[in-house]
Amino acid sequence: MARRTFDVIDITEILVHWYAGRSQYEIADSLGVDRKTIRKYLRHAIAEGILPGGPPISETEWAARVRAWFPEAADRRLRQVTWPSIAVHHDHIKDQSRPG
Repeated sequence: MARRTFDVIDITEILVHWYAGRSQYEIADSLGVDRKTIRKYLRHAIAEGILPGGPPISETEWAARVRAWFPEAADRRLRQVTWPSIAVHHDHIKDQSRPG
C-alpha cells in the first residue's frame, strides 16, 4: 500500500465516524485506511477522555482539535522536510527559469 498524506479534513472524517460509534474496522473498511492509521489519529482524542457517543462535537470543533493535535496536517510545509534545504537555492532556481 502506498504512503498517503492526510489533511485536516481526512482526519476529521475519521474522528466524526468514530465518535458516531463506528468501529475502527468499519472506519478502515469504508474509508480505505489502515487500522493502525485509524488508531494513530484516535490516540489524542482518547487521551483527552473523548469517547464515542458523548456530547455533540461539530466538524468545525473536530477540525480545530486536529489542527492542534497534528499541525503537519494543517500546514503542508511541516511535511516537507527537504524544503528548507531547497529554499536556499530559490533565487538561483527562479533566475534559471526566466527566459534569456
